[in-house]
Amino acid sequence: MVEVKNVYLPKSNGVLENFKKCLILAPLPVISLLIYMILKSTQIFPDDRPLANLWHPAYLGWYDFMLGISVAICMLNGIVKLDVKDLLFVLSLVTILLLSFTNASQLGDEYIVDSIVCFLRFVSIFYLAKALVIRLGTETAQSILMILFIILAISALFVYRLQLGSFNRIYASAMTVASFSQVSVIVCLIAVKGKYNKMALFSLLFLLLTFSRTSLVLLLFLFAIYSRTLPLKTTIKYYSVMIGVTIVSLFLLLTFGGDIFASVIAERTDTEGLSTLNSRDAIWGHAMMMFDSGYIPLFGIGWNATPYLIVNTNLSFIDKDGVYYPPHFHSIVIEYACGLGISSLFIWFCLIKRIWQTFYHNLYPAFFIFAFFLMSQSGDFTFYRPKELIIWSLMLGLAEGQWRLEHG
Repeated sequence: MVEVKNVYLPKSNGVLENFKKCLILAPLPVISLLIYMILKSTQIFPDDRPLANLWHPAYLGWYDFMLGISVAICMLNGIVKLDVKDLLFVLSLVTILLLSFTNASQLGDEYIVDSIVCFLRFVSIFYLAKALVIRLGTETAQSILMILFIILAISALFVYRLQLGSFNRIYASAMTVASFSQVSVIVCLIAVKGKYNKMALFSLLFLLLTFSRTSLVLLLFLFAIYSRTLPLKTTIKYYSVMIGVTIVSLFLLLTFGGDIFASVIAERTDTEGLSTLNSRDAIWGHAMMMFDSGYIPLFGIGWNATPYLIVNTNLSFIDKDGVYYPPHFHSIVIEYACGLGISSLFIWFCLIKRIWQTFYHNLYPAFFIFAFFLMSQSGDFTFYRPKELIIWSLMLGLAEGQWRLEHG
């Protein structure tokens, strides 16, 4: 492999200037990521997917080949390099994945291919992001995430315009409301840390339009932790802005949106829904009964194979359209415990270790990303569909890169 020396370009406060540096260093993968985020839902999700209820399908497409080849080129020219720690981590993940396959033979070869595709998506983008941080610095590499968020926000406006009146919570094309709100939170926190005030306000407005209770609460929680490092005057200013923007936004939505937004706010504040966490209590209770009964093998039923488990154990609800099977367990902890079994403990050990390390060293925004990933995915599992897997892999890679750069 060609040895390339680290390149540290002069620090700039402009998002576009920083993004240009990333584009110069790794043009093909950066452009591929931009194209990936532009994709419409109809370009990723086909109408006919008969096996979609047996596992979380990968929806492999030309966009994956484009992105994969571009990252491979970066590895060949030395921009993306894996050290011993990286290789051991990847080898551990491969071992866990193979162990989970031992109990998933009934799902066939297509399931194996889809799982490998999802794994390669994560590994390639995670280490691409890490490499960009090592080469260019944290602030410069994070500009990619901000530009990608702007693209997602633009696509969300188009989707919003088409669905307003039938579905009134904003989300980006080929993403869920929960996943778009999660990206909004991370971008908002990064913008606050980097003093990109316009970007912070922009992402906060989109977060409010998702009406995501989980993401909004976690944003306030993580900012409260971060505010320990800020002067009291600055903390009060940020809280005043957040509360003020929220109040003004709600007033404008109720005044000019009429019944459309009044119904959304009423639904999001419904006491029955809050008490059952939108039926999550029943879903999580069902999972606990499966664990108690010994239904889950030692090494799990297969990574991403929980839809098969949901159908076979008849985890269903009755709604206006008939019988409804939830697509997942609404918790990455349960998903991985079922899919990977005891091996999932290794993943949680590595993640919790990074959360503690970045918290102890006041390493922001790496702490934001690691901590928010665990907390948000524990209640709103989104880490499996193409765009959502790509964007989270990028964010986690940025966090890992910052840790390695400053304390690795």
